Amino acid sequence: PVVVKAQKLVEHDGRPRTRDYDDVTQEFMTTVIGEYRAHLCAEAPMPPHTKEAALLDASWAQACKVTGVNLSRSPELAKLVTSRGSQVRGQLKSKLRPLVEAMFGFHSSQSKSAIKKNRTLAEGLKEGTNFAFKHMVAEEDGRRGFLKAPLIQKIVNTMWFANKHDDGVLYHKHFKPFPYPALALVLTAIECCIDKWMPGTRTDIPFTIQEYHGAYESHLKCLEAFEDATKMYNVLPAICSKLYEVGRVHSGAAPLSLPTEVTISARVIAAAIKEHEEGSTTEDESD
Repeated sequence: PVVVKAQKLVEHDGRPRTRDYDDVTQEFMTTVIGEYRAHLCAEAPMPPHTKEAALLDASWAQACKVTGVNLSRSPELAKLVTSRGSQVRGQLKSKLRPLVEAMFGFHSSQSKSAIKKNRTLAEGLKEGTNFAFKHMVAEEDGRRGFLKAPLIQKIVNTMWFANKHDDGVLYHKHFKPFPYPALALVLTAIECCIDKWMPGTRTDIPFTIQEYHGAYESHLKCLEAFEDATKMYNVLPAICSKLYEVGRVHSGAAPLSLPTEVTISARVIAAAIKEHEEGSTTEDESD
């Protein structure tokens, strides 16, 4: 396609916004941002700058293909896209915080006993990634249901499958089965929300690449090691397939199926020929 230059219609001192541009640019940017979010979650939710650039290139190329528009890429437009990385991480943390508090039983209080209880709870949840198990106990031998903690499916539903227009549905090629990097990001975000309670009272800890890249890499390596150790039984792919399938049902979207082939039977064809020969076409009958 011919290269198109973005037309900025609104000038202001604040952050650049998609709606500051012409309609063609807005449509293109909406597409590229959706693609970028999907690529980011599926491949590298906490990317170094080189990976961020590669994700942007792939998303931009896909948007060109989808829209038929070859939009010239300015630094400002590129920033509009890549800034969605911190937005995704911020949204995940915001959606998780009340779930972590409610499902694990943290309580805001100034009493010494409540502070001690919160601290003990936070330490116990972090011990051996206890929070990722369906059945959590202090002793490792008793833990069951790794990666089957109800909180994991709940946040997957809330973050990516809230409705049939959400990212997990629209970009199912990236989310079916649920990708390991996205799952590692979920585990890291849960850990961040638990870390807030480590002093015993809720403190604000930013969920940034700088603070949590090491934890993210650790969770991803743990998933890869778990897959390798259980590959004969296909354990992790089955867990991730279920995360996607349950999420899709939650979204209210129809199940993915092959396009139905429209066919006409020989009997229908024979009847149509007979009607034509007898002159009893639909048009005749409607007169």
